[in-house]
Amino acid sequence: MKNFLEYYYNFLNITVHEKKDYYYFQYNQENYAFVYTNRSISELNAIYQLVGNLKKYHKIVLNKNNSPITFLNNKQYVLLKVNYHKGNINYSDLEVKEVAMSKEMEILLRNNWVDLIGKKIDYLEYQREHLKDKYKVLDESLDYYIGMSENCIAYLNYTLAKSKSTNLDYLSVNHKRITCNSKVSFYNPLNIIIDHKSRDVSEYLKYLFIKGTYHISLLREIIINSNLSNYGYQLLYARMLYPSFYFDIYEKIINNKELESESYFFIKKTAEYEEYLNTIYQLINQITRIPSIDWV
Repeated sequence: MKNFLEYYYNFLNITVHEKKDYYYFQYNQENYAFVYTNRSISELNAIYQLVGNLKKYHKIVLNKNNSPITFLNNKQYVLLKVNYHKGNINYSDLEVKEVAMSKEMEILLRNNWVDLIGKKIDYLEYQREHLKDKYKVLDESLDYYIGMSENCIAYLNYTLAKSKSTNLDYLSVNHKRITCNSKVSFYNPLNIIIDHKSRDVSEYLKYLFIKGTYHISLLREIIINSNLSNYGYQLLYARMLYPSFYFDIYEKIINNKELESESYFFIKKTAEYEEYLNTIYQLINQITRIPSIDWV
């Protein structure tokens, strides 16, 4: 690995360490991580351009072929120059940066939620037919979470039809998921997408719920400081209705990356999450009135 990295990135005399899913080393007092990615070359080129103006994010280092991707054992890797931020993320890390859209940046867009969630539901229902009797717990719980997703789509469609966006509703840098409280993880550019800024707020709120680290004053502080329009708060609430945490563990289970028993944790928290949704709704309505959901 030492010779491989020295050859492709023009380093000299580095000492490479290996962890479970990446390699790391220091060079000229800078920290580097060589990590696997499944992002496409088009996405990585767009991310490379985008993070050039985002000081907190780790930087993608191009190899000697001027490419962000380097293949190792037929897998694609990216070298990151790591900014080591101390501590854990908080609501201030959700500060957004508006993206100046270009043709190249369109590959990172994930703002068509109705279409994306609809396709996810169709995929899960198709997949279910091919997994009959294999995952009893997942099969018994899936209808509830598909129902939540359908509520999300209905809420989104109502919002898009009845509400208007404002100058607060711009496209910005967001994350596919927020699954770790570490700032080092949060500022990993390989997790970047472009979306309405309410996405990161919702994913952070879901993260706090899963970890059980939320309290009413923190939730109020996050929601107030989100600085969303009425339209944006409706998008935030809709996104809270989408159970991404369940679908993520579902995918890991059927791909043999987790045991089915891992889903128990999420299923047992169903009633608590409904209460959480109601709390989020009440806090938003202290700022601006948004439509309710009957079952919450």
